[in-house]
Amino acid sequence: MHELSLAQTICEIVADHVTQGQRVKTVVVDCGPLSGVVPEALEYCFPIVAAATGMAEAQLDLRRLTAPASCPACDAQFDVDQVWATCPKCDHVPVTVVGGTEFRLKEIEVDDV
Repeated sequence: MHELSLAQTICEIVADHVTQGQRVKTVVVDCGPLSGVVPEALEYCFPIVAAATGMAEAQLDLRRLTAPASCPACDAQFDVDQVWATCPKCDHVPVTVVGGTEFRLKEIEVDDV
């Protein structure tokens, strides 16, 4: 389960960017369906790691992105949930996937204490 190491890395990055006297409220992470991350596993691991690193009150806002794709045969635009997809309009294979692999720490919300 690499989501545990992802949660640890997220908490390390957050800790590096938060100054003394700030409390982490929310950590916003973008996650595409083709990123290889199991969102439920990360949502399970994050509070455990956050508590162990002094950020027990931090909440994870995991924003699930889409994986946009287009068909080179009919120019249809649609979202996919796997790399090897078929065009829903004309059944053409392969399609061009242009996103969905993202996994990034987007935002850190803090309060001054």
